[in-house]
Amino acid sequence: MQRDSRWRLLLTAVAVIALLVTACGGGGASAPAAEEAAPADSAAVAEESPAAEPEDTVAEPEEEEVVAIEESAAEATALSGEIVISVESNDTQTYQALADAYMALNPDVNVLVELKSPGTGPDAYLQWVRTQFASEVPRVSIIESVHLRDLAQEGRLLNWAPYLQRENPYTGQKWEDSFEAWGLNLVRDPNTGEMFLMPYMSVQTFWVYNKSMFEAAGITDVPPQPSWDQFVEWNEKLKAAGFIPIAMEGTTEQIWGGGRMPWLMRSAMDQYHRDEIELIRCQEGDWCFREGIDDTWSYDPSDVRNDDPDRVSINVTRHLKALHDGEIRFDNECTVEMMEQIGRVFKSEHGFVPEGWTGMTDAYPLFLTQKAAMWMVTGGFYTSFPKDIQSLAEGAYGGSGEVDEEAAKAASEFEFGRFAFPNLEGPCVQGTARANELTSGALAIPLKDRTQNDLEVDFIMFWTSPQGMQIYLENKLDPANLQGGIAGPPLIKGVELPDQWKDIFAQSVFVGNYEKPGAPGDAVARGFFKYEETKREWSIMVQEFFEGTRSAEEFAQDYQKLLEDNFAGMLEYLNMTEDDLANPEKRPPGWVAAGPY
Repeated sequence: MQRDSRWRLLLTAVAVIALLVTACGGGGASAPAAEEAAPADSAAVAEESPAAEPEDTVAEPEEEEVVAIEESAAEATALSGEIVISVESNDTQTYQALADAYMALNPDVNVLVELKSPGTGPDAYLQWVRTQFASEVPRVSIIESVHLRDLAQEGRLLNWAPYLQRENPYTGQKWEDSFEAWGLNLVRDPNTGEMFLMPYMSVQTFWVYNKSMFEAAGITDVPPQPSWDQFVEWNEKLKAAGFIPIAMEGTTEQIWGGGRMPWLMRSAMDQYHRDEIELIRCQEGDWCFREGIDDTWSYDPSDVRNDDPDRVSINVTRHLKALHDGEIRFDNECTVEMMEQIGRVFKSEHGFVPEGWTGMTDAYPLFLTQKAAMWMVTGGFYTSFPKDIQSLAEGAYGGSGEVDEEAAKAASEFEFGRFAFPNLEGPCVQGTARANELTSGALAIPLKDRTQNDLEVDFIMFWTSPQGMQIYLENKLDPANLQGGIAGPPLIKGVELPDQWKDIFAQSVFVGNYEKPGAPGDAVARGFFKYEETKREWSIMVQEFFEGTRSAEEFAQDYQKLLEDNFAGMLEYLNMTEDDLANPEKRPPGWVAAGPY
């Protein structure tokens, strides 16, 4: 195996040099056709979702809990077969470059890039993925979504954990050692080490604003993280100056699918339910209790990382039991307070959002054409902004833009600033506003026979090696690639961003992450535990509240009823039973951890 590793490393170096020479000569894959172009920032966060700087790491699972995969003599020979990449993206250039580099090293492997275009509804890709599993052995090799819990529970997805203990032939080192530990810890079961989604990048969400529009409205003080009262005042001043304060879309599909409004709602619920971690954390004697971690932890809402997975363990059964028994409720004054505060900005009657926004699917062009002053983004905005301006001006912007052709053609770059999610205020608020500060990327492989899965994993090993990731980044950051862009630094060690982007991402203001395993607020922020029956109804309730046809009190009452009416179905979705709730100290036999999602 050592000889094979050296041979692959040599071939990798040759392939990378060849690719760089080609790039310098202007060769390589061309950008997608204009009619396929979409805003580079259109991909949703992993709930999609920067390299938040962790202080410690989760205790590594015991060696016996992760079964090592032994090397066989056949694996040292040349690889052969077919790999099908079917992720949701229009960025043919990047994935084809990865495929070509891999095939240069493994000429008997055929890598097919069959991307699925975004923009046909937030769940269209998921529906397509599930149709692939209608056959006993799916043809696709590599899929990517954070919403695959059901497939993991059914035993249809590969567990990455054993492979992470193997040597990566493209580095000569244990594969796990190539990753930032905090990234893996966010998505794997801290007790068993099981992991079904593979992260490889990082992401953060925040607000950007048009500096000249703020100045015209008389707004001169923009702190790194404003209060909600300040945010409301900005909206009032911008409206008075004749601007649309916020570019925001609000169809039920946009709300349900995990876009901008859900980021805000999830951050809000996190601020109002922070202390419930005392009810749901693992107690001594529980299956998930970790000595040296859970016996030293104490609740501290002033520490935005107090509930990180390397600090405290969460017992999902205790969380569900608290919801079932009414220890955690939503038909109360705190839910009313939360909705009323959010409504101060986003209720249509105030005029801070575009007219007709609840029927709008893409408000981004309003920000790009300087008609709207603020926009919620991921870090991908930095790399996509000039490309999106160019796409809009050239008529190559995909999707349903809410501006006329003349305004689109006149789009030009402008100076922008950033600020973190504003802090809500009120008697029930328990902590400052947090955002998505987590991993990006959620690669999964359908479970097949050993030989085929080994081949598919080998491709991901190449992708997540420094050599493969450098190819990925060079193409994602190519100014000519209108479908490119990244949301944050990579999770792969030994990979350097160009100085321009390193400096930009270094400006990030870290406010803490609300999206983590078992976070009490996020699990119940948009429906319950991502159970689709509750997510869809929740999105309708939210839209009706903003349109003024549902009061904050009605929302609170109906949200509690939504939980109660769907609790049995949610338990089944989570592969759990009433017996599990009666014995929260025992590990539920059907439970599969699926990261923070």
